[in-house]
Amino acid sequence: MDIRKTIGFGCLLSLSFIVHAQHPFNKHTNRHSVQIYVGQINAFNGSIRNAVLGLEYRFPKFSRWGLVPAVGYLNSDKGAEYSYFDMKYTFELSEHWGLLISTGLGFFDDGDLLDLGHTIEFKSGFEVFYEFKNQHRLGLAGHHYSNSRLSKKNPGTESLTLGYTIVF
Repeated sequence: MDIRKTIGFGCLLSLSFIVHAQHPFNKHTNRHSVQIYVGQINAFNGSIRNAVLGLEYRFPKFSRWGLVPAVGYLNSDKGAEYSYFDMKYTFELSEHWGLLISTGLGFFDDGDLLDLGHTIEFKSGFEVFYEFKNQHRLGLAGHHYSNSRLSKKNPGTESLTLGYTIVF
């Protein structure tokens, strides 16, 4: 390995320890948590909206970069169901406010009114939240669901939800 690669690797390794030490909301991301959320899927399609209720389990961060794995389930009032796995990362906006971004995939059952074209659906989104002194959070989230052209039919859809996250 030449000297430039060694120095570059050393810089990246040092940066990873700095990022780990300064990761925002460490008290929350180092713990298990459960989020309960409600809202709408197909939120921006005026003709077909579905109320949703969901539950998500968030594991403690597993990397020095603060990535948080999660598994979840949502159910709509029209019978659509989505079971998923995703990865999350949190950015600090202020002492109590944060932005969480996520991406993942899951299995989607269309239900009565929502046909997304495939069983496998990818999910990406964000959550703006307020973290209380006890590390519980209240957040507003938006997500996009798409099969990423796994089938010819790929209408995609969005959800808007309000969630409460409890750490333990």
